[in-house]
Amino acid sequence: MNKKWKRWIALGLAVSCLGSAAVLAEGVQTKSYIVHADSYQLPYKGNEKAFKHHINPGYGSALALKDIKTDGTIEFYAITDRGPNGDIPTYIKNGKKVSGKFFPTPDFAPSIGVITVRPGQNRADITESIPLKVQGKAITGKPVPKGMTGSTKEIALNFKMKDLGTDINGLDTEGLAIDKDGNFWISDEYGPFIVKADKNGNIVEKFAPGAGLPSILASRVPNRGSEGLTIDEQGHIFALIQSPLNVDGKTGKTSKYTRIVELDPVTKETKMYAYPVDSGYKNTGAAKLGDITSIGHGQFLMIEQGKQHGVMQNLIYKVDLNGATPVANNGNLEYGRLDGKLIPARKELVLDLRANGWNIEKAEGLALLPDRRTIAVVNDNDFGMDISVQDPKAPSADVSDYTYDSDKKVMIYNKDKTVHKVKLSLKKNAPSEQESQIWFFTLPKSL
Repeated sequence: MNKKWKRWIALGLAVSCLGSAAVLAEGVQTKSYIVHADSYQLPYKGNEKAFKHHINPGYGSALALKDIKTDGTIEFYAITDRGPNGDIPTYIKNGKKVSGKFFPTPDFAPSIGVITVRPGQNRADITESIPLKVQGKAITGKPVPKGMTGSTKEIALNFKMKDLGTDINGLDTEGLAIDKDGNFWISDEYGPFIVKADKNGNIVEKFAPGAGLPSILASRVPNRGSEGLTIDEQGHIFALIQSPLNVDGKTGKTSKYTRIVELDPVTKETKMYAYPVDSGYKNTGAAKLGDITSIGHGQFLMIEQGKQHGVMQNLIYKVDLNGATPVANNGNLEYGRLDGKLIPARKELVLDLRANGWNIEKAEGLALLPDRRTIAVVNDNDFGMDISVQDPKAPSADVSDYTYDSDKKVMIYNKDKTVHKVKLSLKKNAPSEQESQIWFFTLPKSL
């Protein structure tokens, strides 16, 4: 029996195991697993009662099929984001507001993991982790220095409000795909950057706005860069921008479109296409695209999510770029000057995740199995953490209720403008968000 037929038999075994799960009204079969990462917990000293010396990792920002074994075991590559981080109080430096995040594990290296799913054992595990590196040295997820391409002008802090510095190689990794030679291609939210890394995680090539990518992409909303990436059958890279670009600081909430970027890694040529976001958001800036995966012949699956008409939606669309008009490297798309003058990507709803049991906020990784019926989705669990505030004078306060004046080194309670003594630390996030999960949705018909 040749290798190809063994793989298809294995796939049939895997799908039959998955198919024993719930069948919902639309005829979609579902199965979900918690992804265990016992050997890859992040060491953490702080709030030991809640975290017991470790933080649960989150390999859920992107997903790519790695292999299907003859026994039905399915392996995926998955990637973390920049690492554990959380919201800070309003931060004042030199009399001006500065955006930032808490980084409880500032040396964390964004990493590619292997999720191994064993349907017969009803089990999913992280079985390998590959940290990203530059010249053999692990990078971090800390912000890029001010003035450099990709800077979000954020400050990284510890819980003593100390500045932890920046990283010129910092990445907030979000998209992942594997080329025919086994190299990883990754997109991020800072630049947005696209990087190529070898099988050991060493970054060997980097594309940035104005340096291999269209310069207009630098107008991304901070932390809304390239959320997903895939490779088509020609070897071309496709990266999506999470939300509409904010050209001149004026279009982030009004543009009807976000962009899909095509990069030919051989010729280095790029094209861009307009993706029309749904119309039900409070404003279009509330639209957040998740992952993207190629299904061949100019077609893709893509996650679009956010609150529409006040209700959270996690939707998977089939997106078709055939016949779509390439968009120029300027802001005409975002300003509406091309309305009625271009053909955007066509989109067709394939799967409403929430109508089929999904109850998690962030669906961020997406892959299609070779049967072209079974869609795998992973969540971003935010490393299972949130920010804890302990203030005897304001027991129900949230981190957003404070302003930290770094010049005077005092924490001010916004409601009465008085100085409070506050202890900031980590706490567990919502129970439904704490664990990494992988879900399988098997459609009635193949795509």
